[in-house]
Amino acid sequence: MSIKQAAWVHGNIVALESPSWRAFPQGPGATVTPYNESTVGWCHFAIPTPVILDGKRLRAGSAMARLQTGPGAKIIGFHVWDGDKRIAAYDNLNVTVSTPNMLRYDVPDRPEVLWGTVICVLVQFSGNVADNWVKMIGAGIDFFN
Repeated sequence: MSIKQAAWVHGNIVALESPSWRAFPQGPGATVTPYNESTVGWCHFAIPTPVILDGKRLRAGSAMARLQTGPGAKIIGFHVWDGDKRIAAYDNLNVTVSTPNMLRYDVPDRPEVLWGTVICVLVQFSGNVADNWVKMIGAGIDFFN
């Protein structure tokens, strides 16, 4: 099955669930850092979602995030939502990315998209302030029909 649409957003639009965390937007992406003792939190990317193309409803096939982690950061969860329905969940991860790279996860059963999609990346920081950062470069979803 070939990709019908690939939708991506730049890392500068990252939405942080923890109100104490900070995202510093720059040309190549946003650098996310914790601001206080909160060391685990979600980073959200709202993906432009084409739900119908040429009269056919599209399906989510795979979701990706391009990022880089500092020495004191790791990715511990990756979820994909369509509106209020979680369509993919990868938990108990322990992913570090020392150079910019892409994480790619399948969306099981390639469900039809109905409402609008979001990619959620769960980040855990260590206690070392200088090492606590994640550069969010972008996120996207491949859609099929």
